[in-house]
Amino acid sequence: MDVSNQLARVCYSPDFEKLKPEYLEGIPTMMQHFSQFLGKGPWFVGDKITFVDFLAYDVLDLHRIFEPTCLDTFPNLKDFISRFEVMPLYSFLFGAPCLRCFPSPGATLRITRIC
Repeated sequence: MDVSNQLARVCYSPDFEKLKPEYLEGIPTMMQHFSQFLGKGPWFVGDKITFVDFLAYDVLDLHRIFEPTCLDTFPNLKDFISRFEVMPLYSFLFGAPCLRCFPSPGATLRITRIC
């Protein structure tokens, strides 16, 4: 959640344009940590999906919206996102146009602006 809060602080700040470049510089290191933790497994806490995966998906998706190329060098994170988005219920929800604009209550204001 701390990662989401960091992004929200940047997105909601009146100094957004000034804070954005520094935040973008830190994203690769942040994604590296997620990538290392996930490793080669399908989910973050083992072979079965848990609530941790929902939290991780939200964080990764918000960052992917903020910087669309942030997962390009992390194939395991891209695969994780894909596994999530092809699940029957979620593939329907993730395909809804409004979800792309309002992905989470945590950063709606700026995410809407950058969509």
